[in-house]
Amino acid sequence: MKLFGKTDFIIIALVLAAAGLFFVLNGSDDKALTADIIVDGEIIESVNLDEITDKTEFRPETAPRVVISAENGEIFFEEAECKDKICVHTGKLSRKGDTAVCLPAKTVVSIRGSSVDAVTY
Repeated sequence: MKLFGKTDFIIIALVLAAAGLFFVLNGSDDKALTADIIVDGEIIESVNLDEITDKTEFRPETAPRVVISAENGEIFFEEAECKDKICVHTGKLSRKGDTAVCLPAKTVVSIRGSSVDAVTY
């Protein structure tokens, strides 16, 4: 009794080829990252993280006030006047799908990209 037949090897080869093609096509466009700064449901700023190398601050008009900084392909809440500062403790965002929220200030920072990867899929 044979464990694998000729047809089994063909199916395995096709599945492996399809998986390899999937990873090659999805891995080619990972650098197009854009961070959206959203206040009260409206996008007030879209930042191309690939273009920012020096520290850049964003100070949206919110109450309580927040300071959002971006540098070296990362964006983060640097300061917040709210009590708990959960948004500051979230840390630096640098991958598609990363999100930080300051609920008292109704402010969201979210990173989006142009391709699907294992993290956002």
